[in-house]
Amino acid sequence: MNLALTSDFPSTANQSVVERMRASSSRPRIAWIPPFTVMGRKRFPAAQALFESYGFSALDYCDIDEEPNVAQLARLDQHDVVYMIGGDPLGFRRKIIRARLDAGLRQYLAAGGLIVAASGGSTQFTKNVSLYLVLTVPLDKVDMNRSEYEALGVVNY
Repeated sequence: MNLALTSDFPSTANQSVVERMRASSSRPRIAWIPPFTVMGRKRFPAAQALFESYGFSALDYCDIDEEPNVAQLARLDQHDVVYMIGGDPLGFRRKIIRARLDAGLRQYLAAGGLIVAASGGSTQFTKNVSLYLVLTVPLDKVDMNRSEYEALGVVNY
């Protein structure tokens, strides 16, 4: 499977991830997906600079929140890499579902596309994102409502 789940790439360098991204194309085109428009617009310029420092200059902002481009999201296969940033995994999951991106991500992976994700983006590929609730909600309530937080289920951990 072509999936690299990290805690904070690219903020923390990871040579294995960089090499996998470089192997996808001589000039990889990267779909950069944040969970929320406000946060995404604020972080995108810094992300562009950071990815550029690794030699990746083709970074496309892909909004799934306030201004989703349905055509752009339907053509993820035109990107060599899909990168999902960190952020609130619960909100991120809601935005993925609302944008109907879950099927697109599964198709992209099935076709051999490379997905790199950080933190809250990484958790989207687990079976369930309810673990994040344990920080603020009693465990028994989290367990009772666990089915409401099913994620993509690509990995078992």
